[in-house]
Amino acid sequence: MKKLILVRHGETEWNIEGRTQGKMNSSLTEDGLIQARLLGERLISEDIDSIYASHLDRAKSTAEIIGNIIGKSPSYDEDLAELGFGEWEGLTVKEIELNYPQQLKEWHSNPHKAIIPSGEGLGIGQERIVSFIKKISQENEDNNVLVISHGTIIKLFLLSFLNMQLSDFYRLKQDNCSINVIEFKKRGPVLVKYNDKCYMEIINKGDNNGKE
Repeated sequence: MKKLILVRHGETEWNIEGRTQGKMNSSLTEDGLIQARLLGERLISEDIDSIYASHLDRAKSTAEIIGNIIGKSPSYDEDLAELGFGEWEGLTVKEIELNYPQQLKEWHSNPHKAIIPSGEGLGIGQERIVSFIKKISQENEDNNVLVISHGTIIKLFLLSFLNMQLSDFYRLKQDNCSINVIEFKKRGPVLVKYNDKCYMEIINKGDNNGKE
């Protein structure tokens, strides 16, 4: 692989409502659709050879928009799906706090140790995404690859890439349709862009209603 570009899906209705999405689906907002189109235009210059995306609707919609713009058909894979948040999915933080106070406290203070009822766990999610990236790296030796996934999963991969601990989970941030770029150089892979949203300035300058 020559270049790996990791991006999060566009803004969703549940992002606005503050609901935990996990493996459940929520549609892109109007701003989310605009973000995806702008991202597609931004990625034209990256000479992308392959697109891989989560099979969940919000990532799939983002991938379809980008694919149409850059002329590439996405491949969808469950390994790129968001972390499973079990019984928390569809709930707001206030609702989780009301029904699962101790588990939420642990999630906020020790996310690597937290047990979400019927959820997946950070360690399992990290193994899933790291294995997937390793696999597609071998399949795309000389290619520029775009991966469209979810905030938690992308953060888990970056933690592994940067040799950070799962306990550092909250030290990283991933905004909707942000760009992370890893270039593979002679001295090894290098993170050259992180959570980049500069191309979105057109939204903020337009009506100041863009939510990222």
